[in-house]
Amino acid sequence: MKKKYWIIFIVLVAIIEIGIIIFSYKSDVDNTIPNDYIAVFKGETGETVHSTYLYKTKSGKKTKYKYINTTTTLNEYDSTDFNEEIIKKGNLKNRNEIFKVAKKNDANSYVKYIKKDKIYTIEEFMQVFN
Repeated sequence: MKKKYWIIFIVLVAIIEIGIIIFSYKSDVDNTIPNDYIAVFKGETGETVHSTYLYKTKSGKKTKYKYINTTTTLNEYDSTDFNEEIIKKGNLKNRNEIFKVAKKNDANSYVKYIKKDKIYTIEEFMQVFN
C-alpha cells in the first residue's frame, strides 16, 4: 500500500514541477521595441547607451504619445554584441513631457527625428518639435 502512495506522490510532484516550468517560461510582457517610433533620444555614459523612443498614436481625433526607455550595454567585456534592455514604458500627458522623461533616463545628448531623417541637439529639437 505504501508503494502506491509513493507513486502517486512522485507523479504529483512531477506534474507540479512541469506546471511551474511552463508557467515560468510563459511571458505576457512584450519585450520588443517597435520600429514605428517618430524620434529616439540618445545619451551615452561610458559603454552604456540610454535611449528613449517616442511613439505617436491616434485615438479617434486625439493624438497621444507614448515612450519606451532602454539601456544598451555590451554582452561581454571584449564583445561587439550589444544587449538592449527595456527599462520602462509609459504614456505621456503631453508631448513636451518627453524631454523630462528622456533626461531622467540619461538620454539627453541628441535626438534622431525620423520624419526629417536628421539628428538634432535637445535644444534644436525642442524648437522643431513644438
